[in-house]
Amino acid sequence: MPDSFSADGLRRIRRLAWIVRLLCLLGVVVIGTLPFIFWADAVWVAEVAARTWSLSKMQLDLGARLGGLAASLLPASVSVFALWQMWSLFGCFAQGELLARRPAQHLRRLGLGLCALAAAQPLGHTLAILALTWGNPVGERQLWFGLSSDHYLALLFGLLLLALAQVLHEAARVADENAEFI
Repeated sequence: MPDSFSADGLRRIRRLAWIVRLLCLLGVVVIGTLPFIFWADAVWVAEVAARTWSLSKMQLDLGARLGGLAASLLPASVSVFALWQMWSLFGCFAQGELLARRPAQHLRRLGLGLCALAAAQPLGHTLAILALTWGNPVGERQLWFGLSSDHYLALLFGLLLLALAQVLHEAARVADENAEFI
């Protein structure tokens, strides 16, 4: 490959890396603050719980909403971890680290984060609904567990990233071995 192509390719990778890193930063801000804003507003919680979770009777006192917040922080923290790994991965790319072990490590952690997110999201929803109905009289509490195609896709993409991380790790190992011969 000509040097100009490599330089041009690296320039495009760096530009993409900065865009992705900005989106990761935006994601961390939104995902990190939205649960607190949502659970602080009892009216908003009631609307979402009735419309999305089909809850007709729920408790909206501070304790129930704090329980819902704690449940929401499970998938939020996993999401922030995944975004941090993506931020770090694209930081490696921006520095020109392409076939190296460090980006492979971040890619692996990102894959693990997406796999964990596939479990954390339905568990967080289950615990949030339980928190909102725990104060209901016996027989009117709800335990709900649901899986969606979003959870399935998060798991599949996580597994895909784990496989790609292994491929990148092997490519980095081979590149290191080849560099020793030169």
